[in-house]
Amino acid sequence: MTADSSTTSSTTSTTTARSTTPNPTLRWSVLGLLLGVVVASLTVSSLVVFGNGAGPGLGNRVSSVFDPPSDPAKDREQAMAAARTFVQRFNTYGPALLESDGTMPEYAEVGELMTANFRKVFDENLTLAEQTVATTGIDRIGSVYGVGIAAIDPDSATLLVGSTVTSSYPSKDDPQQRVDFAPQRFRYEVVLVKLDGRWLVDDIDDVDDGLPSLARSSGGTPTPGATPTGEPTTEPSTEPSTEPSGGSDTP
Repeated sequence: MTADSSTTSSTTSTTTARSTTPNPTLRWSVLGLLLGVVVASLTVSSLVVFGNGAGPGLGNRVSSVFDPPSDPAKDREQAMAAARTFVQRFNTYGPALLESDGTMPEYAEVGELMTANFRKVFDENLTLAEQTVATTGIDRIGSVYGVGIAAIDPDSATLLVGSTVTSSYPSKDDPQQRVDFAPQRFRYEVVLVKLDGRWLVDDIDDVDDGLPSLARSSGGTPTPGATPTGEPTTEPSTEPSTEPSGGSDTP
């Protein structure tokens, strides 16, 4: 090996060593940048906590950001919607929902709107509704003309719901024709419980029949207003009804 070759090799080695040695200035610049990002993140988090947090003290503010309190206006809207949907579906069933085995699976899905305890009560009365439809051919259509909140807190509510139910039966002379009853009006007290963010029905009571609520009268005789098996108590009229099907805006 010549002297020139040795000098070149030594120079290359020195250059390579220098290129792989971290630059102290660059390293501190990167660390400074990362530190700035962390500080900025903490600053933003603090602004969120103090800007959006609620309650006295840092602990309450932090808790309120990650577990925000319920919105009273939103709770009222959701509770009213839940009561309205339940009463309408609770009062709507007929031959169109009856399967060949005599059950009404689609109507049974109303149970999804209830608490587990109240659904047991509903299921106990479900077969009666199915038998009534199978033997009489009754068709019921429920509607709601008014919903009002009697009481509400973060996890429970009591609402008053005004409902109209229109019923019809097959004509004795021609089963293909249906005979209509005059629309019936009911006023319900619906008890809701909020579970996992959902308002679920825990009880229903026909406030005008003088009888206990459906949950409290479980095992008793079904009544027209408070259970899904009720049917009109007067003979159907062959003349068109002149009674309005609507009502006031409040129950």
